[in-house]
Amino acid sequence: MQFAFQPTNADWIRWGISAAIFAGFLGLAFLSRFILKGIMFLFARKTKTTLDDKLIAALTPMIFIILVVGGLWIALARLTELTPHVDIVHKIFIILYIGIGAVTAVRVAHAILAWYGEEIATKTESDIDDKLIPIFRRVIDVIIYGIALMILFNRLNIPISPILGALGIGGVAVALALQPTISNFLSGTYVVTDAVIRKGHYIQLDNGFEGFVEDIGWRTTKIRSWQGNLIIVPNGKMADSVITDFDKPDISVAFAVDCGVSYESDLQKVEQVTIEVAKKVLSEFPEGDSSFEPVLRFKKFDDSNIAFSIVLKSKDRPGQFVLKHEFIKALQSRYKQEGIDIQYPVRKLIFGNGIPRN
Repeated sequence: MQFAFQPTNADWIRWGISAAIFAGFLGLAFLSRFILKGIMFLFARKTKTTLDDKLIAALTPMIFIILVVGGLWIALARLTELTPHVDIVHKIFIILYIGIGAVTAVRVAHAILAWYGEEIATKTESDIDDKLIPIFRRVIDVIIYGIALMILFNRLNIPISPILGALGIGGVAVALALQPTISNFLSGTYVVTDAVIRKGHYIQLDNGFEGFVEDIGWRTTKIRSWQGNLIIVPNGKMADSVITDFDKPDISVAFAVDCGVSYESDLQKVEQVTIEVAKKVLSEFPEGDSSFEPVLRFKKFDDSNIAFSIVLKSKDRPGQFVLKHEFIKALQSRYKQEGIDIQYPVRKLIFGNGIPRN
């Protein structure tokens, strides 16, 4: 039985040299990993920043792969048996190196963004950078892999123009189909970067929805109402809404309580008693701002009462509901003690004999 190919001593020598080259690069790869993970980490840990640690962690496996693939490329290129297929071999390794370069660039970019998020973004008062880091990570990935793909097509002599034309037409179709999503995404970018509202603030929209901001995403904003329900508002509507932020510039809220007393009441006494009750409520309940001086203003002669409003101040928006509840109870009780009447609706009728009757 004969083999089609019987290696000679010269062939064994060439293969041995190729194997030695590959083994040398493999040993160099392990040595580089030892140096980077061992010795370099000792120096990196002594620095105040973690950026060098993250860069070494990102580059260590990629340098190992680069050396191993490079050694295999050089070892195979020496074999005369592969000479008829050398172009295919070179193209395969070019593809591998372009992919390895793209992955290396992405890992380095992610390491820098992770360092920024841990050491820089956490020290800033705004959470804008925290929101932007994830989208930057995705954009960088698309850009790097897109550039790598274009370089790959160029090295393989594949025409790029038809592909770009097809992508342009497809991009228009996708943009039209995803128009609401893109609109919400861009609006979310505006809401986040412009810092119009922030997480934890109590806001009210012009459509009546109000509550605490739970989360500001890239497509929707989540609001938790004071009843405990979760309101999910598309960012496109958020950007077009008139928003009242009760946390800016001060979290405390001044509010008015409308009331009225009979025409027979002593208005000086009414003002004194009402302000005393308001001060007592503000000082007794934790929701009240005890440093605020209540203000009473008579407004008009109403049908059955003289109408007035008194202004109180709560420490936050939800607190006003508690204070208004307690103030109305306390005011009615005090009015009964002082003999101050809040009249029912009254109409005076005059009959044909000229005698008025209530």
